[in-house]
Amino acid sequence: MTARLDSEDSHLDLIENRIVHSLGERPGSSIGEIARDLRVNRSTASKYLHVLRAKKRVNFRQVGPVKLWSLEENR
Repeated sequence: MTARLDSEDSHLDLIENRIVHSLGERPGSSIGEIARDLRVNRSTASKYLHVLRAKKRVNFRQVGPVKLWSLEENR
């Protein structure tokens, strides 16, 4: 059971790292753009972006109905 949890944790870390890398190359990306770049669905990208925001690694600015995501500046 522990091996499975470790595997899930490493998968989560991989997706988070891919999002951080993507935003490093293309700051101000929408959830849709990040999802396309990572080849995951929008709900997966949104979930991980909100987790990273809670960890203070990313932030967004609202432009009309769209959230544009970037890396947190104080990192």
